[in-house]
Amino acid sequence: MVAESPEHVTAATLWAQGEPEGAARRWNSAAPPEHGLINLLASLERGLGSESPLNPAFPLPALPPEAVSRHSHVLFWLIDGFALDYLSHTPALRTDLFQQIETVFPSTTASAITSVFTGVSPAQHGLLGWRTYLPHPQRTLTVLPAREADLGGNSAALSTLELQSRIHPPLLIERLPRRTTMISPAAIAHSSYNRLMSGSATVMNFRRLEELPALLGAHVRASTGVPHYTYLYWSHLDHLGHEFGPDSAQVRNHLAEVDAVYARILRALEGTGALFLTSTDHGMRTVSRRLNIRDAPGVSACLRHPLTGEPRAALAHVKPHRHRQFRRAIQAAYGSSVELIEMNEWLSGRAFGSGRPHPELQARAGDYLLFPDADSYLVDPAGDDTGPEFRGAHGGLTREEREIPLFRRAFESTPHTGGSQDRLPRRA
Repeated sequence: MVAESPEHVTAATLWAQGEPEGAARRWNSAAPPEHGLINLLASLERGLGSESPLNPAFPLPALPPEAVSRHSHVLFWLIDGFALDYLSHTPALRTDLFQQIETVFPSTTASAITSVFTGVSPAQHGLLGWRTYLPHPQRTLTVLPAREADLGGNSAALSTLELQSRIHPPLLIERLPRRTTMISPAAIAHSSYNRLMSGSATVMNFRRLEELPALLGAHVRASTGVPHYTYLYWSHLDHLGHEFGPDSAQVRNHLAEVDAVYARILRALEGTGALFLTSTDHGMRTVSRRLNIRDAPGVSACLRHPLTGEPRAALAHVKPHRHRQFRRAIQAAYGSSVELIEMNEWLSGRAFGSGRPHPELQARAGDYLLFPDADSYLVDPAGDDTGPEFRGAHGGLTREEREIPLFRRAFESTPHTGGSQDRLPRRA
């Protein structure tokens, strides 16, 4: 007999219950052990010299910390939304494909990039998607644009200090004995989120993708001999994937531009002795069906808070004594199109990641996970937010969303000459 509401236990207790069982195994068991973005971050944290790492994951076996530490300058370029299927359109990047890895859950920017900035899993930093429920006060935080909404959907912008008070991120760069630089597009480089996540790092910006080779070349050569970590971000590919779909001409054309810039960056970094890693936060898949929770009043009537998380992995906070009604309403409205998983089962599987769980993890995660089928996504418009319209999406469990590439190029330390601009460096 199914209980009226899930039995709530602490996240710490769930973490101690041994090997994951049930639905969460689909996330955990499908990935080769120690081959995830979180393992790459463990390699970076240790290899860059942190003496107090917060990430308990094992380093990526193919990139042990000593392979990172031997380089005075380490660069990490994150190209938002670079799907594995894009490799056929990027010959220069494909040449440097180092390993296929798994992103974090949920497979989305707000969670994955926050993991890159903090070095820890979503379970530890507590940001569980584009929107995260904050129990004190009862608000929805949309962390990347730094906005907070009440139960009616009325939202307001947050300053950097206000955002800091909501999430208290344990910044990776503050644990590193290296100089650090964060390079982002000018439109977002000084946003509340980026200012917070940049911490004490030097912040640089650029306006056009084509500026990156010269900018990076000059930046790395100016820091010769000083241990340095540089994080670089590019977001436009993700926007195109959402708007036009991953198979669109717009995406293919931009991939050609990204690939050409990558080849020019390689020439600009020749002879620097740098380690240049390139990866992404998530993949992308085509979606065709928009499921609006507000069109299913039996479902929305059971919610004590608008859906949070991701359109491809939504988090539901259900009113007390409405759990049986909620499950029945989901079945009646969507049938097999939406899978419903009790959150305790998901948390016990540690699918949000390992490490000491955030103190509000269970409260933020809610009562249920809603997984739409492969071609669908869920929206819950409220107030001044009408919800997204997607042709491409991510956040869920499919191969296209969760599997990502890691590219690697290691440079030798040699004098830089003008003639080297006409040839690519040897692949390490």
